[in-house]
Amino acid sequence: MRIPEDKIEEIRIAVDIVDYINQFVPLRKVGKNYVGLCPFHTEKTPSFTVSPDKQLYHCFGCGAGGNVFNFVMQYEKVSFFEAVKKIAEYVGVELPKPERKERWVETEFEELYEANQFAKEFFIRNLMKTTEGKKAIEYLYKRGINDATIRNFELGYSPEQWDALVQYAIKQNFSLESLEKAGVVARREDGAYYDRFRGRVIFPIFSITGRTIAFGGRRLKDDENIPKYINSPETKVYTKGKVLYGLYQGKEAIRRKGYAILVEGYMDCISLFQAGIENVVASGGTALTEEQVRLISNYTNTIYFLYDADSAGAKAMMRGIDLMLAQGLDVYIVKLPEGEDPDSFIKKNPISEFNKLIENAVNFVEFKALTYQQLGKFDDPNVKVKAIRSLVESISKIPDELKRNVFIREISSKYKIPERLLVNEVESIILRARKESARNEVKSQESFIFSKFKNIPAEERDLAKILLEANEVVLKFVFEYIKLSDITSDYVKLIYQKIHESFQESKGDYKKPDVNDLLNKAESDEFRSFLTNIALSKYEVSQFWNEKRTSGDEDEVEELWKAVDDVLTKFYLRKIQKIELDLTEKIKEAEKSGDEGRLLELLVKKSEIGKKKNILGIKGFKDIIRKYLNSLNKV
Repeated sequence: MRIPEDKIEEIRIAVDIVDYINQFVPLRKVGKNYVGLCPFHTEKTPSFTVSPDKQLYHCFGCGAGGNVFNFVMQYEKVSFFEAVKKIAEYVGVELPKPERKERWVETEFEELYEANQFAKEFFIRNLMKTTEGKKAIEYLYKRGINDATIRNFELGYSPEQWDALVQYAIKQNFSLESLEKAGVVARREDGAYYDRFRGRVIFPIFSITGRTIAFGGRRLKDDENIPKYINSPETKVYTKGKVLYGLYQGKEAIRRKGYAILVEGYMDCISLFQAGIENVVASGGTALTEEQVRLISNYTNTIYFLYDADSAGAKAMMRGIDLMLAQGLDVYIVKLPEGEDPDSFIKKNPISEFNKLIENAVNFVEFKALTYQQLGKFDDPNVKVKAIRSLVESISKIPDELKRNVFIREISSKYKIPERLLVNEVESIILRARKESARNEVKSQESFIFSKFKNIPAEERDLAKILLEANEVVLKFVFEYIKLSDITSDYVKLIYQKIHESFQESKGDYKKPDVNDLLNKAESDEFRSFLTNIALSKYEVSQFWNEKRTSGDEDEVEELWKAVDDVLTKFYLRKIQKIELDLTEKIKEAEKSGDEGRLLELLVKKSEIGKKKNILGIKGFKDIIRKYLNSLNKV
C-alpha cells in the first residue's frame, strides 16, 4: 500500500530531527546546527551535521544525508515505507491499516528482518509448546533463568531434526531463499535445505531498535565434536562487530544509572539482567570493536569491564581499553574471584556482593600495571620500559587533557619517573596520532568530494543552492539569464528543471520548494547526498560571509543577491572563455590560409570580447541586478 503524501508530511513535521537522531548519535550545538560523530563511517573529528531549521542531516565526511526518514532508512537499513511507519509510531500518528494481502517487503533488508522474525517465532513456539522443547526449558531453569527473562529476551529452541524449520516454512508458504539469506537455514551441495541451529537453545540478537537481526545458538548435547555456541552468519542487517547483545533491553537502565557493565557472553548478560542489574551488555564473545565502543558511547560515558577471571579475559580487556579511552569514556575493570564468571558469581552471591565488586573496580592504569606485573614484565628493566610505554600510549588516547595529566601524575608517582618525561612522551604520541588522523580524514573527505561531485563546477553547485532558497523575484531574474543548456551537471539540471516547472506552474504565486519533498522523491542516495550537501553548505563562489560577520533577514537577502551576482558572473565568464577559445582556433586557421581580411575581422572580435570579459570581471551583474530591482520598486 502507499502512504498518502499529506500523511507523510504530517509525520515528518511532527518529529524534531535533532531529538530523534540524538537518541543514537550524541550531538552538541555549534552555531545554528548540531554536530556529532557520523554513525555511518569511522571518524575522529565530527563532520556529521544536523540542521534544526531545515530538519536535515549531512555528513561532510562520507556524504550520508537526508531527512529523518532517510536517517531511519540508513541507520536501521529499512525501506522508506518502514521508516515512515517507524517515525509514525514514534510521534503517535496513526497510519491507514493495510490489508493482509498487502504485506510489504520492499527491500532485501525488509526481507531479512521478516525472515528473522519468522524464524524467531518458530523457535519460541518450539521452546514453549513442544515436548522436545521441554529439554531446553529444563536446561534454562537449571541455569537459573526464569520465565519472565525467557519472555524478555525471547529465547527459543531449534529442534534436533535436520529440517524442522525448513518443513515448517514450506507448510507456511514462506520463502526458503529468504531464510537462507538470513542464515537460519543452509543448503547442501545437492540443493536440499537444512536447519543451521539444530538442537540448540536460541538467543535472538536485536538491533538497537528491537528488530531481530540474527541468532546465537547454544548446544544442549555434551558433544565436544560440535561448537558450544554458533552465530548467524553476517548479513546486510547483521555485522557481529557492530552489535552489543542486550543493549536493546538494557539501554534505558544504562542511561538511568549512568554506566554500563560489559560482559562477554549471552548467559552472563541475561543472568545479571535477571538479578536486577539491567545496565549490562555483552560483546558476544569477540574482541571489542571500535563500532561497538561508539555504539555504547551513545548511552553512557562510563564502562565497567566484567570479563572472566582468566588470561583470555584479561587480554580481551587489554585490547578494548584503548578503544574506549579514545572515545573519551571512563574505564573501570571489575576483578572477579578466581574461577568465577559473571553468570556463576551472581548465582552464588547476593546483589550486595556484586555491588561491592563494582565499588572496588580499578582504573585502567592499575589494571594494566597489575597485569604486566603478573606476567613478569617488570622484572627486566628493558621489558619494564615497554610496559610503562604501553601505559603511556593508553593515556595518550584520552581526549581530555586534564584527565591525561591526572593519570600521568599517578604513573610518575607509582614508578618514580619524572612527570615531565612522561608528559613529553604523551605529547609526542598525540602529535604523531593527530598528523596521521588528519591525513586520513582529509583523504576521506577528499575521496567523498572528488569521487561524487568533482565534475560539478562551484558556480553550478551555488546555482543549485540559489534555486532551492530563492523567492519568485530572484528566480525570475535567474531564469532570464541562465538556461538549462548552460548547465553541465545532471544533478543541477534536475534541480533546475523541477524548480523551473514549479515556477512556471505557479503563475505568480510561487512557493519555495521543500527540500524534504525532493529528498523523498530522490531516486538515488548520491542525489540525496548532493541535495543535503547543498542545503547545509555555504556558497562557494560568493565570499559574502567572509566580508560580513552579522546575520539577519536583510543580510540573508543581501547574501542571496551577492551569490546570484557571483554565480551569473562565473557562468558568463565561462561562456566568454568558450568564445575566446573558438576565436583563437579560427585565428590560427586564418593565419595558415593567409586570409588577412578574415584575420583582421577575428582579431577585432577577440579584442571586443576581451573588453567585455574585463568589464564583467570588474562589475559583474551588480548594475543589471540594481536596475531589475529598481524596476520592480516602480511598479
